[in-house]
Amino acid sequence: MKNVWFWLLVFVALLSGILLILRIVVRTNVITLGNVLYVPIDENIDDKKIPDLTDWVYEKLRKDKRNRIKAVFVYINSPGGSAASSEAMYQVLKLARSKGKKVIAYIHSIGASGGYYIASAADKIVANPAALTGSIGAIIIIPEITELSKKVGVSWDIYKSGKNKDLTQPFRKRTEEDSLLLTELAKEIWKVFLNRVAESRGKSPEELMPIADGRILTAEQALRWGLVDTLGTKYDALEILKREAGVKKIRFIKRKEKRNIWKQLMEGTSVISEKLEDWMIPRANF
Repeated sequence: MKNVWFWLLVFVALLSGILLILRIVVRTNVITLGNVLYVPIDENIDDKKIPDLTDWVYEKLRKDKRNRIKAVFVYINSPGGSAASSEAMYQVLKLARSKGKKVIAYIHSIGASGGYYIASAADKIVANPAALTGSIGAIIIIPEITELSKKVGVSWDIYKSGKNKDLTQPFRKRTEEDSLLLTELAKEIWKVFLNRVAESRGKSPEELMPIADGRILTAEQALRWGLVDTLGTKYDALEILKREAGVKKIRFIKRKEKRNIWKQLMEGTSVISEKLEDWMIPRANF
């Protein structure tokens, strides 16, 4: 009887060791069990979460030495946001394509501005028939608090090396000349957007000019202009992915976010301050 218990304990110990090793292997990305990267763009494209997601995609692609990852599925439900973060995600999706991965983007409810910018990096774009998309344009938002400062009795001493050094600061009352300079900046960033879309969709910038004024398009309009490849649901997009990537069964690789309760509570108390910070910092948005 003692021998039975002894060997049972040995068996349990070995099994536990094997499971622990497998867990460590999977967590450290020594092997990849899935075959399709799942990339959700389901909120405003900010300069905090999206760069982390971009880094995750890049690392997964870099470590995929045995070509286990066959495709990238980009789920988009975003009205846009940071131009820089949109560009970063666009480039990592182009990297995936250069490595032979098929990239399929699905636009659910809205994939506009930066949301569409990211989608345009895909091999195929599927849009929900009721989705809104397009909005090829750029915007620079800068708060101006000079009148508020006067009301609360705050003044500013500004020492600068050139007349435009404080052009994007909220305490500067902008002139017509300032507005022209900032508008030119927005147009230059818009040209990047337009050229990215034209290149990805196999069109010339001139062909897209009639709808490249920032307007929102319905999915049907986007299809007619060649901004998307087909209309359908998420499940239609997944079937296209299977066909394009030669995958019989999709096994998603998803990014896990580790967040404890204390951290969530702390983050919750700083939401207002973060929003104010974002509002005060000038940045280009799609």
